[in-house]
Amino acid sequence: MSFLIYRTKIDSASGNIVAVRTCAKGGNEWFWVETGFIVQLIKQGVVFNTFREIGKDNWKIGAQVEIYDEKFLRTVANGTEKDNLESLPSDKV
Repeated sequence: MSFLIYRTKIDSASGNIVAVRTCAKGGNEWFWVETGFIVQLIKQGVVFNTFREIGKDNWKIGAQVEIYDEKFLRTVANGTEKDNLESLPSDKV
């Protein structure tokens, strides 16, 4: 399964990354996931190393920042927030 970082959630008080909205590809389907595990991978540089390997080195953290509301976070946590490849910005695919 590969991950494409799409947006980050920044804590307005501390400026720290607290959540990341990613697009994960499982088989032929892309879907949104949000986990603390991905945040840790970003902090360790693992995700961006992977991006460089697959030619995504031009993607910078914080390129799109959005403060998510609680409803959005709940739908992601419950697995009900989904999207497909066609709805992704073409320069991020």
